[in-house]
Amino acid sequence: MAGCTEWCERSQKNKMQTNTLLSGITTLIMCGFFVGSSIFNVHLRYQTWTLGESDSVLLMIVNLFYIAAVLGSVTGAFLIARYEKVFLSRIYLLMLAIASILSLIVPTDLVAAAFSRVFAGFAYGMAYLAVLIHGGEVLVKEFRGLVIACINHVLFFGILAHGAVSPLALTDTNLESTRIIGIIGIMVTLLATLIGQFMTYESPIFLVQKGRDAEAIRSLMKLRLESVETIEIREAYIDIKVMLQEDSHVSRSILADGNWRPLLLLCLGKLAAVLSFNAALNQVQLTVVDFLYDMPYYSIWGAVILSIRMLGGLIFVYTVDIFGRKPQQVLSAFLCGAMLIAMGIVYLAVDSVDRKVGGSLFLVYALLTCTGVTLVPDVHQSEAFPTSKKAASIVVVQLVESAAQVLFLSVTFTWDFNDNAIYGGILLTCGIPLVIIAVLFFILLPETMNLTLRQSRAVFARNPTAYETPLDGKESPHY
Repeated sequence: MAGCTEWCERSQKNKMQTNTLLSGITTLIMCGFFVGSSIFNVHLRYQTWTLGESDSVLLMIVNLFYIAAVLGSVTGAFLIARYEKVFLSRIYLLMLAIASILSLIVPTDLVAAAFSRVFAGFAYGMAYLAVLIHGGEVLVKEFRGLVIACINHVLFFGILAHGAVSPLALTDTNLESTRIIGIIGIMVTLLATLIGQFMTYESPIFLVQKGRDAEAIRSLMKLRLESVETIEIREAYIDIKVMLQEDSHVSRSILADGNWRPLLLLCLGKLAAVLSFNAALNQVQLTVVDFLYDMPYYSIWGAVILSIRMLGGLIFVYTVDIFGRKPQQVLSAFLCGAMLIAMGIVYLAVDSVDRKVGGSLFLVYALLTCTGVTLVPDVHQSEAFPTSKKAASIVVVQLVESAAQVLFLSVTFTWDFNDNAIYGGILLTCGIPLVIIAVLFFILLPETMNLTLRQSRAVFARNPTAYETPLDGKESPHY
């Protein structure tokens, strides 16, 4: 009980670190609507703006979101080293506002839908990169895992909300789900703008890089709710100075100084996340679960599946800083992969699978996916790379994720998911690589729980000649 009380007190003391990320987090919740409309949208062909359009045109428009997300992250990587986070937030909030206004004013127009996805994707890519970097730099090591994992978790809240409104396409009402998304988007954008203006504190690392050391110390004090410069504040400031000094002596190439290793591991981590949650697999899940409950058309069960995932995830975001990143990611990827393989073999081995059995298994799978396979990679992105390589490295990781989602969308977009003969191949295609990646993580993935940024990027790179890790007489991480 005393440990719980201590944790709560420490959480309250460091709450400003979470508050400073709220503008970006709120943006990502809204972007979750557009993610859901791309890869968790079984009602796509019932929406007014898609009627009478060819498959190739619709596929291109759906993929625009992920293409724009890559452009947004590239732009963000260029700007984040030059401008403060408040300025960046104004850019991606403007993009999100334009996307929302288009969805509100012309929800049935094909061209408007295309531009809306472009602006939303750009906002998504820039906001995701900015929040990961800003979060990694302002959060204390005891809460970095929890808060960054929550950032990924709230993205699924947006996807869940889209799953709740998209069935309107099947009703006789004049309500357009796209217009509802636009209304919510405008309100969220206004809220995020207010939050960002008054609650965003600049990263101390950014301020030290710009030679504004006095401001960096004041920022540390505000982020940790200190009225005076304590010993902990001074140690954190010195650690930042030493880390930046060390990073200044290494190459800016994202493949040099051992950075290829975390880059490869995190690309695999994001690939595992996509394998566990992609357009093809989601279509299979929703189709099977709908038949389980005798729904003649796609129904609200998409929201039910994600509600199960959201409720389960509320537990596992906390365990990232308790049991560690590595065991959670390895176990989650392995269990998800093993379950997909088992179901895939069953679907290939028999002519028909009882819908109740299949639907029940997919509801269990929804719980497994929330345990860490999608949560932990973002935590690692915030802490695995040195400051001089972080933005470019995250862009590469996001490029891999977007490319994988586009691949699944493009290959399976025209498939008939009412034919359960295709289920076995899809499940095995997702499950086998997941198990292989889980084994690789068990062998290669380092543990970074309760390590500072300075220590984490050294552990990932396994390059003690490039990054010196001892701090204030403490024992350095094990290589």
